[in-house]
Amino acid sequence: MTSEKFNFIINNFKPKDENQLSDLKILFNKYPYSQTISAYYLKSLKDQNKNNFTHILRRTAILSFDRSNLRNWISSNINKEKQRSEDKKDIQIEDKFTFLDWFDHISSNKSKINEKIDLIESFIDNKSERIIENNDKDYKFNISKSDKDNPELVTETLAKILTNQKKYKKAIKAYRILSLKYPKKSSFFADHIREIKKLDKE
Repeated sequence: MTSEKFNFIINNFKPKDENQLSDLKILFNKYPYSQTISAYYLKSLKDQNKNNFTHILRRTAILSFDRSNLRNWISSNINKEKQRSEDKKDIQIEDKFTFLDWFDHISSNKSKINEKIDLIESFIDNKSERIIENNDKDYKFNISKSDKDNPELVTETLAKILTNQKKYKKAIKAYRILSLKYPKKSSFFADHIREIKKLDKE
């Protein structure tokens, strides 16, 4: 299959078209790690209620950077989306101006533009009152004890950083908080806690 054929499918995608599905299957088997091909193939499988949809969904989910986008793509209605984009194009065409129209438009809005420029200039003139520069090189960011224990501030990234810094007790505490915040991922966090405990013993 040529790149022209693939471009044609992308630009004229019809999820319920059997011919496009067979073409996408060939591409999918030839390029199994292509996220784009997998997503289009998966969408066709879903819209045509094919049996191997679940199997391909698992493979495509692994390739996907954002699974929520994948879910939205699978459940989207392509025909409605195309109609919306065509409606937008019609609106944009109506809004096009000639050079003279733009010139008149800018001239009529000149007072608004001048107001914005004046606002920016007044901000620049008064910057010494608003912006305080700190030249202290030994400045340290202080977090109060209550902020450190705040579960809202705990993230997976923070837990990883604590682990890398060999602050194992704090890392374990962070993963326990994350387990409570995200119960669906608790087994994932439990695995991390076990790994950290092994590192702590070494």
